[in-house]
Amino acid sequence: MKPPSPPSPAEPACQDPPAQPRRRFSLRIEPWQRNLYIIILAQLIGILGFSLAVPFLPFYLEELGASGFEELAFWVGFINSAGPIVMALASPVWGAVADRYGRKPMLVRAFVGGGVVMILMALAQTVPQLATLRIIQGALSGSVTAATVLVATCVPPEQRGYALGLLQSAIFAGHSLGPMLGGTAGGLWGYRVPFVGAGVLLMIAGLVVTLLVHETFERPAPRPRQRFSLKALRGARMDPMVVTMLVLMMMNRLSTSVTLPMLPLYVQTLVATEQQASTATGWISGATSLANAIAAVAVGKAADRLGRRRVLLACLGLAAVGYMPQMLTTTPLQLLLLRAITGFAGGGLVPVSSAILAERAPEGRHGAIYGLSSSLTSAGRAVGPVIGTVAVTQWGLGSVFPITGVMLALVTAYVAMATRGMERRMATERVEG
Repeated sequence: MKPPSPPSPAEPACQDPPAQPRRRFSLRIEPWQRNLYIIILAQLIGILGFSLAVPFLPFYLEELGASGFEELAFWVGFINSAGPIVMALASPVWGAVADRYGRKPMLVRAFVGGGVVMILMALAQTVPQLATLRIIQGALSGSVTAATVLVATCVPPEQRGYALGLLQSAIFAGHSLGPMLGGTAGGLWGYRVPFVGAGVLLMIAGLVVTLLVHETFERPAPRPRQRFSLKALRGARMDPMVVTMLVLMMMNRLSTSVTLPMLPLYVQTLVATEQQASTATGWISGATSLANAIAAVAVGKAADRLGRRRVLLACLGLAAVGYMPQMLTTTPLQLLLLRAITGFAGGGLVPVSSAILAERAPEGRHGAIYGLSSSLTSAGRAVGPVIGTVAVTQWGLGSVFPITGVMLALVTAYVAMATRGMERRMATERVEG
């Protein structure tokens, strides 16, 4: 009897069905490339849809009946905190479902679920209805994580860096275009129209993934159930550099979340009408995201040449200094320029800190470390709006900017002390290793 042939090497989980003898397309692209480009297109459309409502959410709350500055500030903070909290709680559940039924259904779920909720938001009649829908959205959405996992499993291992870089570029592009288009549309046609447009875009993204992305998924064999917990990290002998980067990532997300929900209300004090505020906020948010995207590419390369610690501290210091004068701006253009500076600085922090974390994470503990990183950044995203709400009710809208600047200045000092001698130690370890 002929012995069975050895199993073939693991193939990407996301690919076309087996190739036919005759090619359907003359373009010479691999199946994984075709799927990658489709996922990137869908994610660009989806992120654009999710970010359409960013510039005018406080004004929509006023339209739904939120009266008085303190009540409005409370609801802005609550809505911007509730979604991330629920998303953080739901993510492990969806992750378990993905491991059992496949990654593609999770991306479709995020797009279609988010699209349905967006359309329902356009029909909301009261503030509590909108807040409830925001909580539901947090439970159903999460396309960035779903797309990242799907891309990571559908491309060859040696192409993952390239593929995830393209995906991140699409996310940045969506965050840049969405607020600009949404703010302009809200100013021209009212605040309900962009919600409908967002829902349609998300439905299209879900349809694109459903029809055009092919995933070959095999359910893994049952294994002992494991839960993520801090206890699982005790044996990792956490590198102080890992701890420093985790704190930095959390504070970077927290500082952004302190100011972002209150930005439309502050812009309203700089212009004559609410419609102008919606449009101006869209362009300011878009410019910030664009600067963020540029920095993610440029600063990452500069760090390899100039040293990660030096670039990390430069970005932190620039962000801290850039936030301080934002409370003194008198025109939207002034605010846009300063927000672009802080956006560039914040965008530079992400690739540098991620590179250090990837290099210093203990062998075999990457999953636990990245799970902890995701939880901490979600916590920062949830706590930030609460701090912003307290600040504006006590000291006024402009107070969120210097508070954020002081927070980042303290983080700069902490990182400077914690990373002293970092590059020398890392170079020595590479030589010894």
